[in-house]
Amino acid sequence: MNLGRNGVDRRIGRTRQVLKEGFIAVMREKGFPSVSVKDIADRANVNRGTFYIHYQDKYMLLDEIVRERFLQLLRTSLPPNPRWNRDTLSSIIRTVLQCFEKKYRHLPPSSCFPAHQVESVIMHELSGFLERLIPAAGPESETDRENRLKHKIRIISRLICSEAVCWSQTPDALPPDRETELILSVIADEMRFEQGGPHPHCAGGDG
Repeated sequence: MNLGRNGVDRRIGRTRQVLKEGFIAVMREKGFPSVSVKDIADRANVNRGTFYIHYQDKYMLLDEIVRERFLQLLRTSLPPNPRWNRDTLSSIIRTVLQCFEKKYRHLPPSSCFPAHQVESVIMHELSGFLERLIPAAGPESETDRENRLKHKIRIISRLICSEAVCWSQTPDALPPDRETELILSVIADEMRFEQGGPHPHCAGGDG
């Protein structure tokens, strides 16, 4: 049977979706360290070979789930064509806080949960999103501007994520709006916000 490219893509998407749902269900029951590929495949009603067609291991599957959920939060929190301005940065910070708050709920992470992996994925996606959003500026050559901008973005991403992790694991943390303003105040003075329209490489706001 020839499904055509769209049919194949839909079938791949459905298979990956049931694997994600199976993984989440089993992880909630057994905890991440105890979840095996066989557990995931059995819950998704596929064989192990099918799992390995799509994912190298459960860590790769976890990466994709975290990445998709974080980008979806960004899509819902920002307009379709976001501008690089103070309001956009504020929304991004709130989104990162919300993402980590859902994971840690102002409690220390379980030693069994791969917290570092989750945090690394979110920081990587945040950095990539900001690279597409923030316009380069300055008198340097194009290469110098790009290098300076990427370095600055890495610092901003680490600052936002590390503070969000600390905040989301603190029982008596500040309200999210107050925490957002504090992080924003540290970053905003160092960044040149765009005054015009949306950045041409960030249409859709989904990284």
